[in-house]
Amino acid sequence: MKNVYKIVFTFILVMLLAIPVCARVVFNVVVLPVDLFKVCANYYCYPEISEIVSTDVIDNFNSTGRINSPSLSYVRKAAAGNQELKTSINNVLMQYNKDKSIDFSALKYIAKSFNANSVLIISNDVPVENAYSRRSVWEMLVLSTNFKINYPYQMETDAVLVDTINDLVMWKNTYKKKISDSGDNFRAPNASDAYAKLEYFRLYSKDILAKSISQNIYLRFFPKIVDPQPIVRDTTPTGAYFRFESDSKVPALQNQLIQHQRDKYKTTTFDEEQDNSYGEMMYAY
Repeated sequence: MKNVYKIVFTFILVMLLAIPVCARVVFNVVVLPVDLFKVCANYYCYPEISEIVSTDVIDNFNSTGRINSPSLSYVRKAAAGNQELKTSINNVLMQYNKDKSIDFSALKYIAKSFNANSVLIISNDVPVENAYSRRSVWEMLVLSTNFKINYPYQMETDAVLVDTINDLVMWKNTYKKKISDSGDNFRAPNASDAYAKLEYFRLYSKDILAKSISQNIYLRFFPKIVDPQPIVRDTTPTGAYFRFESDSKVPALQNQLIQHQRDKYKTTTFDEEQDNSYGEMMYAY
């Protein structure tokens, strides 16, 4: 008889422990940088800024335990195995990058392909006055370096979260960042300078940009008045971006950052590398 009571008690305990897990709401979000299919497409063969930011946002989402998002490598692999899906993604991203218009019908199909109800599109470029089209950060770095151009370049990052069930924009924001120095120089005369720029943008994304986007979107799914304590691991700013921002002309710091990145690559496998302050809108609540 004691064994029967023990089994019943254990069963009830397990069911009680399982209730919060079953009741927890989890959202699936597909993150799509406009440069998703541009792999090694620039002079430096560096990842585009939209991809860097998207990867950081995906990592932030998955660390919450409340928002799931497939990695960019998984999205590319799924698209490579489905020509219709790849065409849809490519058309949506090209259209948004061109005039910021959204194809809700195509996004619905894309989200359904990844068992999601929301899609986050992230774009990044450098607008230039009287220019025919916007260019990427790496394009402007090459042009400015080769032609010794002085110009107050400003990088713009757009993020738009789309609800594919109701065909509406849940949240949208534009982040602007001056990338030229105080003398309006944005150049990389050698490889180490170019790599220092890459590390600078990675740190800016990780410490500032991606974190702001992630927290804003978290508040759209879980408003602060309902769930004031988002579960986010490792959200403490590293401080590396701020040191880089203030001391970017110090060669010793650049060399230190570059050597650190090289050491990390030596200990990172190819598969690992592949899968590797609130924003303005939070006051709406």
